[in-house]
Amino acid sequence: MNHLFVTQDQALMPRWQAAFAEAKCVTSEQAEAWAGADTVVWVLKEEHAADGPFLRRLAQRATVVVLSMIPENSAAMEALQQGARGYAHALSPADTLKQIATVVMNQGIWVPPDLMAQVMGSTWRLLNGDQQVQSSVLEALTQREREVALAVAKGASNKVVARELDITERTVKAHLTAIFSKLDIHDRLQLIIKLTGKGASEKVSNAPSYSSSK
Repeated sequence: MNHLFVTQDQALMPRWQAAFAEAKCVTSEQAEAWAGADTVVWVLKEEHAADGPFLRRLAQRATVVVLSMIPENSAAMEALQQGARGYAHALSPADTLKQIATVVMNQGIWVPPDLMAQVMGSTWRLLNGDQQVQSSVLEALTQREREVALAVAKGASNKVVARELDITERTVKAHLTAIFSKLDIHDRLQLIIKLTGKGASEKVSNAPSYSSSK
């Protein structure tokens, strides 16, 4: 797997190379020339904020992740619309960068937690989730897990779930881990599909996997 970082700021490379030792700092021209199916191209938003055509061209040849020093949900949506498969903070820890790479190279999409909540809420409403909840799925969970699962599916962030249920965010994450294991799923979008019984739907089952930290 090749990792190309499109930036003029060489000072950032040691941080990124902590995740990918062989990562290269390249120009936009080099990125387009070297991009391929086995390449993740990481683009620093602050240097290419308005260059939609550049992102679209890259996305046709490689997997693109946009990095930003000041992440914003609107910018994340714009990046995804241009073909990027991920959007994250430019100073993300090495472990997070590795997780992002794994997700996007497996046809998933990595977005910030706040945006994730918006995506999940919209998907739940689109699928008419409140009327489609599968009782047989909920029966596999404890009462508290059901509360967490439904809140997350409706678009609540971990912080909101923790506040509403008067538990810690760490406990919310633990419940999500248990829920995913019991339902044999891997992310929040799959949770919605499982809860609504839409797994057989061609349109939904072929949707990309959206990920962020649990």
